[in-house]
Amino acid sequence: MSPPESTTPTPPSSPSSPLGIRASFGRGTLIAVVVGILVGAALVYVSIRDGLFAGRHDARITIRINDLDERTGRDVHVPMTGWVMQIDLPEDLPQSVVDTLEVTLREERTGAMLDITDRMIFEGAHGRLVLPESIRLTAGLFSIRASLTDENEAELVEHRRIRIRTWLGGPPIGSRQIIHFDFSVDRDGDGRPDFEQDLAHFGLASADQPELASSVAQAIAERAVARVLRAYDPQDDPNGTGYTIDTVFVRFLLETERSPYVTRICVGGENAAFPGSVGNVRFDARNETKGSTECEAKDDAPPAGLFPREFSIYAESALYQEILATFDTKRGGTPFGGLPTDVASLGSDDERGQALGRAIEVFGDALGTIMAHESGHALGLVPPGRPGVGLFGGSEEDGAGYAHNLDTLGNTPETPWLMNVGGEFRFEDLAGRGPAGELRFRPLNHAYLKDRVALVEGRY
Repeated sequence: MSPPESTTPTPPSSPSSPLGIRASFGRGTLIAVVVGILVGAALVYVSIRDGLFAGRHDARITIRINDLDERTGRDVHVPMTGWVMQIDLPEDLPQSVVDTLEVTLREERTGAMLDITDRMIFEGAHGRLVLPESIRLTAGLFSIRASLTDENEAELVEHRRIRIRTWLGGPPIGSRQIIHFDFSVDRDGDGRPDFEQDLAHFGLASADQPELASSVAQAIAERAVARVLRAYDPQDDPNGTGYTIDTVFVRFLLETERSPYVTRICVGGENAAFPGSVGNVRFDARNETKGSTECEAKDDAPPAGLFPREFSIYAESALYQEILATFDTKRGGTPFGGLPTDVASLGSDDERGQALGRAIEVFGDALGTIMAHESGHALGLVPPGRPGVGLFGGSEEDGAGYAHNLDTLGNTPETPWLMNVGGEFRFEDLAGRGPAGELRFRPLNHAYLKDRVALVEGRY
């Protein structure tokens, strides 16, 4: 007997059924998504891998001229020899990668190329080359190319363009130039140097002891000139030449000699024209007047010079009060020379002698900072405009910023450089006892003093 036929309906098996379509579409989409993710990941991996150099994302070569940052130094003109090229490689690269370094100079006009890799001197990742006469660069536009190659044949490249100028007209600072600081000036005609009277104003001298006053004045003058020399000949090589001392060819003298290249800056007396200003020396654009007297009126300008008596504007400074407390009558002190024992105290280790020694050091350093700043104006710092017209100095329209350092946005730089606007400095800054230590020339200022930057003729 056969079993009865089933009456349960059988679902259709046709692939055209709605349920079949949805099931098939879900499986296909999932496979496509997975494949897409894998392909995308592979592409991302290839992109990341290709963007790496020696396993790094941020590897970079930096090329600098005269130790200037890229933005400041991009328009600098340099002479045919004597300027400094610095190349910074990424730190801690494998030696095999460092050994692939290639540095070339290319003359843009002719396309001629010179490999200078072997001339570079490296200390770790930092290399330098002082361009020698033997390379014999010509005036014109050159490009510097530095490259490295890693183990995957990826190349890291940096370019930098420079403009070489001729020596026509000579350097702005001549080797025979002299700045004479005249501490013997007697503007009021009373027969005594004005500087000694300035010291009496602070209690550091007494009219009753002229010989002692003269000795103190000489000690401060010598200390001040020593500070000037530290500013112009720093020991730490501000432009990265690799030499111990990068000498500026200007002599700073207390006693002058006969020469047409002497600029005389008088120290002492009252600054009637600009009360509150310790220094006022005229800006000599391009250092065109290599021999001048800043002690006298010129055209419509009043007499210039250094006026130490105006240091009294810093009377609220703690350092100012500290060094003068022993001698300031307004604070219960006795001027030096006012006690019978002061003759013996000069240069001694007794309490009064030590107080005087401290005052000579601080006062001399502060005065020397002003002398270095004002000498910079007499030598042509700071030319207004961007390189190669100027050196980021202010124009006459900038008021106090005229012939002083500005940044690329036209503001006073945050770093307290020596040629910044003087009114922004405290007594502690001038004395080298502030947070920045002794104020110094901006690298671009120092490059000018060493003739490592050039300015376009006649464009102030």
